[in-house]
Amino acid sequence: RSIRRIPPLMGEVDIVRSLLLLPGVTTVGEGAPGFNVRGGGSDQNLILFDDAPIFNSSHLMGFFSVFNPDVVRDVTLNRGGVAAAYGGRASSVVDVKINVPSVDKWWVNGGIGIISSRLGVEGPIIKNKLSFLAAARASFNDFLFKIAPPNLKDTKANFYDLTTKLKYQLNEQHTVTFTGYVSTDVFKLASDSLSSQEINASSTQFNYQTLA
Repeated sequence: RSIRRIPPLMGEVDIVRSLLLLPGVTTVGEGAPGFNVRGGGSDQNLILFDDAPIFNSSHLMGFFSVFNPDVVRDVTLNRGGVAAAYGGRASSVVDVKINVPSVDKWWVNGGIGIISSRLGVEGPIIKNKLSFLAAARASFNDFLFKIAPPNLKDTKANFYDLTTKLKYQLNEQHTVTFTGYVSTDVFKLASDSLSSQEINASSTQFNYQTLA
């Protein structure tokens, strides 16, 4: 709730950047992924997404986080005295929890932004027994480079991510949940934008995927 009150960047609520407002947390640098906690490096942070480790916490080379704000229920940052259960991390642990799917009615939500658009759906497959949640987010901002200076017209920068959660209520005491996450990032620099760096190449492209 507190994170959603923070003014969003280009209409996108950012989970990771909101942590920079807390004491002891600093940015790695503009356009760089990750964050530093109390002097530690960004590689000394453990980031969990529904208990699954996430090694790359950003989209678009550090401008946006990989967490879809529509499905995030709670964010906890442990900056000191990290429990041994987390593997003895030297700096911090960020524990992000996903919403529990609704068990009685269907819900649809989403949004359209300059950088990305979102669509989510959740509801019961078997009422009060089996429920499902899915939320997708994708960027369609390559058209912005068409109106950019000539040396940036062939540049590409886009991403998509999909978050799913399945909940099965065995009985009053036992619940089984399954969480899935996949994302892909593509960032391409055209040859014209590399000429000033004396790089002889037709283009330079980064393409990476996260699966959890």
